[in-house]
Amino acid sequence: MAPSPKPVFVLVPGASHSPAHYAYLQHLLLSAGYGVLSALLPTVGTSANVTVEDDTEYIRSRMLLPVLDLENHDVIMISHSYSGMPASAAARGLGKTDRAAEGKTTSVLGQIFIASILARGGDGKDVVATFGGQLPPHIQADEIANLVKCDDPKPPLFHDVSPALADAAVMSCVSQCLTSFKSPCPAATWDAEAFKGRCAYIRTLDDQAVPYEVQNMMIQGTGQEWITRDIETGHSAQLAAPEKLSSIVIELAEHFVAL
Repeated sequence: MAPSPKPVFVLVPGASHSPAHYAYLQHLLLSAGYGVLSALLPTVGTSANVTVEDDTEYIRSRMLLPVLDLENHDVIMISHSYSGMPASAAARGLGKTDRAAEGKTTSVLGQIFIASILARGGDGKDVVATFGGQLPPHIQADEIANLVKCDDPKPPLFHDVSPALADAAVMSCVSQCLTSFKSPCPAATWDAEAFKGRCAYIRTLDDQAVPYEVQNMMIQGTGQEWITRDIETGHSAQLAAPEKLSSIVIELAEHFVAL
C-alpha cells in the first residue's frame, strides 16, 4: 500500500477505558482525513496476571508495527492517563531516525500524551512505587481479585461531562487487573534521542484524577523539553471538549509531520 500523506493516529485508551470512550474524538480525526486505530488493552477486563509489559508488547506488535510495516503509514501516537507508560515504551526503536537507519520509510513521528502518567521506567519499580507507594485516592485495589476498581468514576473522571454522557461513560468502564499497576514499568521513550522535539503533553486544567499540579511535576521531573498545550477540562477531555481536543491534536500532528 502506498504511504498516505497524512499519518495514522494510534490512540491508546487509559486504564479501564475502551475505544468507545474516544469514539467521537476518533470520528473528528477521521473526518479531518486522518486514519485512526484504537484497541482494548490486554490488562483491561481481566483479573489474570497481565502486566504493563504485556500492554507494551500488544501496543507495539498489534497497533504500531501493523500500521508502520503492513500498511506503510507513519504514526502519531496518542496516549491517555495510564497508557502513557506502555505506549511510550512500545515506541522504542520506532522513531524517524531509528527507522531511517534500518532503511524503513515509515515511523512514529510523534507522541501526544493527554494527562498521562510519565514514569521513566526501566528501573524495576512499578507505577505505585514510582509515585510514592500509594494508588490515587479514587482507585481501590482488590488484592484477592487482582483488580483495580473505582467505586464512583464520575467525580474523578467525568465531572465536567454532560450527565447522560457521563453515566454512559461510567457504564462503559471495565475493571483492570491490579498487576498492571504493580508490575515493573518498562523504559519510556520520551527521553530517547529519536523523539527529541517530538513529544507533546496536553494538560487538563480541571483534572480531578491527575491534578494539573501533578501533571506539571511529572513534566518537570522528566528533565526533558516538552511541547505543552492546555485544555480547560477535567480528566476526560475527549468527552468534555472533543472538538477543542481534536484541533490541538491535529495542530501537533501537523507540527510533527513538518519536522
